[in-house]
Amino acid sequence: MARTVEVKHQIWIQAPLPAVRSQFADLYHHIETNVHPKLKFEVLAQEPNRARFTQEVKLLGIKQRDLFERTIDADGSIHDVSIEGFNKGGSLDFAFNPSAAGGKEGTEVDITIRLQTPPLMGWLAPLLRSQVLKEVTAAALEDKYDLEQRGYRPKETATA
Repeated sequence: MARTVEVKHQIWIQAPLPAVRSQFADLYHHIETNVHPKLKFEVLAQEPNRARFTQEVKLLGIKQRDLFERTIDADGSIHDVSIEGFNKGGSLDFAFNPSAAGGKEGTEVDITIRLQTPPLMGWLAPLLRSQVLKEVTAAALEDKYDLEQRGYRPKETATA
């Protein structure tokens, strides 16, 4: 049975690459404006290209709390790894590329989520994969709305 579930999702956002990278990395903005109503974040430490934060979410009816370490590469890619909690060892990766769609400039966001299935519960992998895809699709649309409709503007100090 599968021990790891991997979900990939891609979304195009009509906003410049620097703004999209900044918004995805801006944990304080996500908290202050409640970008993702189903997620609860708490920033524990932050540096220009690193952060440590907790995230709470309900998935498959189970409340999950994880401690994440975030790194941001020189190209703006974001890597979040759960180091403690329900999804320990799981990760979220975000990559950003300039892209045009319908004659409009924007940014393509590639999201990859990897989660470990609980021991002896590999049979849950298809259900977990389906639920994670549903949730990541909703969250990506919330970020798209924040950037395109609310008009997120990068703060000069916005980092990890």
